[in-house]
Amino acid sequence: MPTNKYELPATPPPQGETGAPLTRQESREIVTPYAFEVCPNLLGVPTAHPLRRAIAMGIDGIIISGLAKASLLLILPVMTYLIWFRLQAKKFNHVILLLLATAFLAASATWMPELIVEQDADLNVANKSLSADQAMVLAATALKIQAQSCELGCMKKELEKTTKMLRKAGVDKVAAVEMMDSLVDGSDFPAEQWPLYRDALLDDFPAVAPQKPVEAKPAQPEAPALPWYIPDENTHSVVAWVKGIFADLGIGVGWAVFYFTATIAWCHGQTIGKKLMRIKVIQLDGKELNLLTAFSRQGGYGAGLATGLLGFLQILWDPNRQAIQDKVASTVVIRLGREKRPLTH
Repeated sequence: MPTNKYELPATPPPQGETGAPLTRQESREIVTPYAFEVCPNLLGVPTAHPLRRAIAMGIDGIIISGLAKASLLLILPVMTYLIWFRLQAKKFNHVILLLLATAFLAASATWMPELIVEQDADLNVANKSLSADQAMVLAATALKIQAQSCELGCMKKELEKTTKMLRKAGVDKVAAVEMMDSLVDGSDFPAEQWPLYRDALLDDFPAVAPQKPVEAKPAQPEAPALPWYIPDENTHSVVAWVKGIFADLGIGVGWAVFYFTATIAWCHGQTIGKKLMRIKVIQLDGKELNLLTAFSRQGGYGAGLATGLLGFLQILWDPNRQAIQDKVASTVVIRLGREKRPLTH
């Protein structure tokens, strides 16, 4: 009996001269159906919705940022999460290593995460630059309006919400037009209707973003704290914004490798974000990922950025909603707590 409910049941070996199945090495030397075989127990299991996956990634991104800033507020929950699952698996050597790593990190960590620090007026940064939260809203809106289930009325509702957010952020009309065009590009919004509808939405936007008056302040002995990432004032592309974050994170990339590899391999395919969103990564053969497979899967995130986020957005149209990292590791992200659906109507 298989130990995992998604694991393939025992099947008789394929017919041949000896009846013995090919080894893993032999299956790499010729074309076989083994690489594309899906566990029968996985058939009909609902996949995770793109928006749910985007929210999970946003949560994980905040956690990784806190880890890169040596914040005990996030280091302790992450290490506790890993230790708990290692205890359940009775991997006591891993528990000891994680406890030692936690003690080492705690020696130099601070409690405050300092993920995003309020910009000081003396920095005189153009206030049309978007904050991290606002850029995440834009990314989520792009995913939603390009989903097949989002019709014209749904698109207009989401675009109106985005317009209000941009107006509140003080974005000027030129920048707002660029952002809105990039959101609609590739969606099913009627091309002949879009210019008139966009101009109506942005009619009251200022031609130039208003500048906040700089108040005189007494000299400070210490330099003001900088945000963990300040996008260039001419950066309106979500793709460029994400690339800039990863370029500036530095050590955060190493934390991302550790976080995604360890949590996916040791915590039954669930990062903290995926756990909260009730979704799970699993291999197409029904088995859970080991460290090597989890490591190769997280490497797919770099490929997703290299393709201008297209590797991530393909979950909107790809069968089984596989993103580029799922293609790399032959995995699928499933929705937990939902009943299976039949494959036929």
